[in-house]
Amino acid sequence: MRKAFLFSLFFLLFAFFALASQAIVSVKLQELRFGILRDQLMNYELSSQTLRERLKQMFLSKDDYITEVKVNILESGIMNSETKGLDLEMGIKDRFGLIVINFVRALNFKPFLELEEQQKTILRLQFAFYMERTRKYAIAAKKYEELEESLNGSLSDEHAFTLLHHGYCLVMMGDRNHAFVKLQKAIDLFPGTHYAENAELLISFLQDSEKNKSELEKLNKRPEDRAILSFQTGDYEGTLKALESLPKLTNDQSYIKARSMEELGITSNAVKEYIQLVKQKENKEIAIKANRRLLLIGNFYQENKSLVEFSKNEATKLGDEKAATQIEEGKTLALKPMIVEKILKAETESSSKEDVKELAEIKDSLKESLIESKEENTKLLTVVKEEKIPVLAEDLNPAEKQIAIEEKVIEKKDIPPPKKVETKMYVRMRDGREVTCEVIVSDGALAHLNLGSFKLSVPLEMVAKVYTNEGTDGKTVTISGAGKVPSVGNEWRRNQEGVWMSKENSDQRWQDEEIREIRLR
Repeated sequence: MRKAFLFSLFFLLFAFFALASQAIVSVKLQELRFGILRDQLMNYELSSQTLRERLKQMFLSKDDYITEVKVNILESGIMNSETKGLDLEMGIKDRFGLIVINFVRALNFKPFLELEEQQKTILRLQFAFYMERTRKYAIAAKKYEELEESLNGSLSDEHAFTLLHHGYCLVMMGDRNHAFVKLQKAIDLFPGTHYAENAELLISFLQDSEKNKSELEKLNKRPEDRAILSFQTGDYEGTLKALESLPKLTNDQSYIKARSMEELGITSNAVKEYIQLVKQKENKEIAIKANRRLLLIGNFYQENKSLVEFSKNEATKLGDEKAATQIEEGKTLALKPMIVEKILKAETESSSKEDVKELAEIKDSLKESLIESKEENTKLLTVVKEEKIPVLAEDLNPAEKQIAIEEKVIEKKDIPPPKKVETKMYVRMRDGREVTCEVIVSDGALAHLNLGSFKLSVPLEMVAKVYTNEGTDGKTVTISGAGKVPSVGNEWRRNQEGVWMSKENSDQRWQDEEIREIRLR
């Protein structure tokens, strides 16, 4: 009887440890896969690089439109990739393994492994960063504050990112004292990292600006001098206050007024000022700078085709066609945001009451932001109409568009001859987004999409196909690589295993690691 008991006990223990080891391995594989995909999605180091460029632009070179376009392209790829792989599927075995792992970690006084909590953190970070990118600093700062509370005590990249970007948002909101606390905390907790370097850079800019401001106050300088200094140090609200006291503004002062309003999100008012500056004839340099801002707003910040068309025509008159072309090229490389669709489609049925409440708040904030954006678009369209700029059908709401279609009568004699269509190369991503480019350079892991002066790097696994439009100049997509003869075709598809196949000729096949360059020829 005793032998039978011991044998049964041994068998149960053996079965328990066998099941536990399988469950632990399963959880560890989930953790490894999640970690790799998280790093690909978040791209923290690149986010620090783009923030550094933003800071330099904010305090040093405000009118470097090339850098601004590059930053917009890079930011569009941060926290904005396909995230289906980040959706955890924790079965009974995985949950059992997680309990065993956390029991052992507790015995060793280590923090619990919380994969599901990390997944929620990433969604919050994506939302906060999207709000920051779209200049909704108050909403972003609030979410960063909540994230900081939940990550308190952690030495993770997420915590460092939250502190740094929270500080940046507070600076943009004018709360510099509170921003200093967040930035100093990032330096203290993460010394020697790119987060600390950026925090130190921003603090040094803030200290210099405060020093200059105090010296100006001692000297009792004129309002126009205070306005220029406030603008140079990123104090946009201070700039507007200083300018309000002036009876009449010069073209230069009107420009910094418009720039300040733009940075504060008062886009339609800024556009009105820019249009007046573009139309004036006294200062060509200011007209060019104002027109470039209209091109950037119309292409990136508050998309408006009518404004872009007007600015392109003005660029031609001003001899600035190159800038217009470069900004439009940059726009084609910027990826559309996925986080909006992801949040609006997020399901809450299997979540806890607390998670449901938080997701509902995020959705409400996002919807409120989208409504504000639509209202700003309406204001912008009103400004366009008031300035007698021809309104294109793409910018009209559905009702206005239908009226325009019904009222427009096209006679045959008014139809221009068809234009020759230039062949273009398109890259279709697995999430459905498309990018126009001239050349793709591959290193076997990343695809570097080049268009003019700009470049966008994406993981090769995101690419679904490369193809041409129905152009009439006879160009096709050519793939070339080391040790293989170049192959041509109008469409190349890439499967999940990293094999490229020509739609026209199935015998033409390439592996990811074989490809060095893809271009139109």
